[in-house]
Amino acid sequence: MKNILIMVGVLVVLLVGIFFVINQYTGHGEPNVETPNIEGERIDKALQILEDGGFDYEILDTVYRDHQPLLSVIDQNPEPGFKVKKGRKIYLVINSDEVPEVEMPDLAGKTSYRQALRILENRGLLMGKKITKPHESILDPDSEPVLSQHMAGDTLEIAPGTKIKKHSKIDLVVGEMIDRGASDSTLINLDVDVE
Repeated sequence: MKNILIMVGVLVVLLVGIFFVINQYTGHGEPNVETPNIEGERIDKALQILEDGGFDYEILDTVYRDHQPLLSVIDQNPEPGFKVKKGRKIYLVINSDEVPEVEMPDLAGKTSYRQALRILENRGLLMGKKITKPHESILDPDSEPVLSQHMAGDTLEIAPGTKIKKHSKIDLVVGEMIDRGASDSTLINLDVDVE
């Protein structure tokens, strides 16, 4: 009987100890606070807001998303406005400051100007200048074939498949029909001037 009473006493002390530890760990009895909305904030400002609010944090991932400020918070868990205990850990996903690279498409000699615009947009590239060049093989004024592709402001062609930063500007040299009403000397000058 004495052993059973000792075991019951030890069990009671153990249970009281466990409940005390759990109570301290979970902050039972402390008021809940709302998680701040830090989505869209630069990481340095977001971390300051969390620290000032008494929250802990962990950065789970860094990804790249278009149309989001670089080095900003793009996702948080728990969500903004969620009721939690002070000191709760907030998990963050940050928008990378490294713009990814894409492959330069093969436009020259294969696409019209309109097609090239759609292809550039689909690759995440921007249109720079449209440079027109009279070309004797063009019979339709609306065909506008792409003759060459360049980084904006550069005269060297970009080879298809070359890795370039997303959102880079691309200049396109586009063929246009030669005005058949122009004199031969004008045509020669046009060819010399543009090449």
